Amino acid sequence: MSKIKFISFTDVHISSTNPSSRKGNYEQDIINKLEQIHLVGKKLGVNFFIFSGDLFNLKAPMRNPHELNSKLIDLFKSFPAPIYATEGNHDLRNDSYETFNEQPLRVIYSSDALVQTRDIRKTINGITLRIRSIPFSEKPDLSKIEKAKDDVDISIILLHLYSSPDGGMLYKNKIFSYEELSVLEDDIYVLGHYHIDQGIQIRKNPGKKDQIFINIGAISRGSLYEDNIERAPKISLITINKEESKISYETAAIRLKVRPSSEIFDLVVYEREKKEQKEAQEFVAKLQTEIIDVPENDRISSEITDLNLEKKVLDKVNYFLNEAYLEGKNVEL
Repeated sequence: MSKIKFISFTDVHISSTNPSSRKGNYEQDIINKLEQIHLVGKKLGVNFFIFSGDLFNLKAPMRNPHELNSKLIDLFKSFPAPIYATEGNHDLRNDSYETFNEQPLRVIYSSDALVQTRDIRKTINGITLRIRSIPFSEKPDLSKIEKAKDDVDISIILLHLYSSPDGGMLYKNKIFSYEELSVLEDDIYVLGHYHIDQGIQIRKNPGKKDQIFINIGAISRGSLYEDNIERAPKISLITINKEESKISYETAAIRLKVRPSSEIFDLVVYEREKKEQKEAQEFVAKLQTEIIDVPENDRISSEITDLNLEKKVLDKVNYFLNEAYLEGKNVEL
């Protein structure tokens, strides 16, 4: 029997700047998790790692110092096997791939510490693999994505998008169901972007190969306001077995060691920020559906003033409103 093992992880969201609700050293906490992933992979003898986006937390390149890049390059180069990666929206400015060349992730790719994965074909222990990804898009059109080819034993795709077993909506964002993603005809889907742990699911396809959906959430906690800070961050271990021409899988979710949330979060600040962010998001969604098409700024200002929100909430509303306006006008910051 031939065998391949790999570890996947997603949504690192590293930053040299502490989120305001975090205590201690946020950067070092994230580095510690990456070091755990390195040690687990070495102990288990994995053939490769997969990272499905959002290495950085802050999108502006100047807010990610060279020293942080240097640490990440040294750490990733010490991993015992290649790390195949793709970009998340936090690795880009304005969520646009057109800004990629100015981003720190490009420097890390250039150092060969991470492998930018668009379409890589490999044979390991007699098992042929294709590992592919698509550039991040806020609203991907699945019908325009090339379907997996059947010239390999296993096709793996990395996707940074909202996805869950049943799909749905998160504010204005579509959550893709696994059934919708399955039309791409890959065998293994490694999913990022949705920080909520959806687990590892094997989708049975009568008459066809099973499909695996790995969607175990971010290794970071508290970098986004909708995060559940009590969640136990996890990585996945996938074993691919091939006996003659038959493929089978073994899957496991491995918990990372982290301190209790009460030790690393100022819970009062976190809950306040969570409330403010939610109110701002809801208000922007209202503006987008009701008044965003009106060009007169006076009406929008009047709507905001009439809400009588707290100053911090107003600041966030204005920030999100500006992003929504620029998105509508396709203007780059």
